[in-house]
Amino acid sequence: MLGKRKRELVIAPRQTPPKSPKQEESGDDSPSGNNDVFRRYFESAFEPLPFTETDTLSASEDEEPSAQPSDEESDWEGLSDPITAVSTVQIVEHKVAQLDDAADDEQQRQRYKEFMTSKPPSQKKQGAKGAIPGKRSEQDDDESEAINLKHDLDLQRLLKESHLLEQAKASSLPGTHRHKAVDMRMQALGSKDSLFTQQKMPLSHRRGIAAKAVSQEALRRREAKESGIVLEKATGKNKSSGVRRDRGVDVPAVGRFRGGTLKLSKNDVLDIRGSGQIGKSRKRGRR
Repeated sequence: MLGKRKRELVIAPRQTPPKSPKQEESGDDSPSGNNDVFRRYFESAFEPLPFTETDTLSASEDEEPSAQPSDEESDWEGLSDPITAVSTVQIVEHKVAQLDDAADDEQQRQRYKEFMTSKPPSQKKQGAKGAIPGKRSEQDDDESEAINLKHDLDLQRLLKESHLLEQAKASSLPGTHRHKAVDMRMQALGSKDSLFTQQKMPLSHRRGIAAKAVSQEALRRREAKESGIVLEKATGKNKSSGVRRDRGVDVPAVGRFRGGTLKLSKNDVLDIRGSGQIGKSRKRGRR
């Protein structure tokens, strides 16, 4: 029976990069030293590990930070010496302007009198002291307010009389439009009646004018209702003649009371005495 051959295990030593003197000084306590110990133990028990560039990179990285502090230390020269400047002493003196007590008291009294008096300052004092501050600005403000008020009135009149200007373009009677404008201004100032109201005219004409005004108002309200415009409430409607007004408490039931006297007509007297006469006539008739 043939015996089995034993395989001989050949371990190839792995080339490790040379250690830097700083690593030798630090010893195996660093993480890289511990890794080397574990690697050797693994290679002795098993197969050798393939060589990688991480070891060389880690070694170079360890060397770079150690070199940086040296550069920084070489650049830093320490604290600069304080500049020796010639210090000068500053002397500050506080002085109060001292006036004559008598002159100061006199000025205060004069100012107090001018302030407490109700009289306006005289022109001589104004000329001596100069123009009063703020007087010119107040005058300018008053002038500007007057101009603005005038412009506002002109604008209001233009807005109110603009429809007259449109009619004046079409017609050849500018005088009538001027009279209408004057009438509108008078009514705005508080005039009760218009200048164009005619006091005396035939009754038929007056009724026709009233009927025309009523028809125009009805037409205006109907058109506004159709177009969806809200108008003011109608006022000044004539009450029906059938409704009787309530008399006051002090008004007499018979006759008319004028000038402190009660006037009775014949009809009133007959109404008062009518009941007695009717009774007498009936009695006579029965006899």
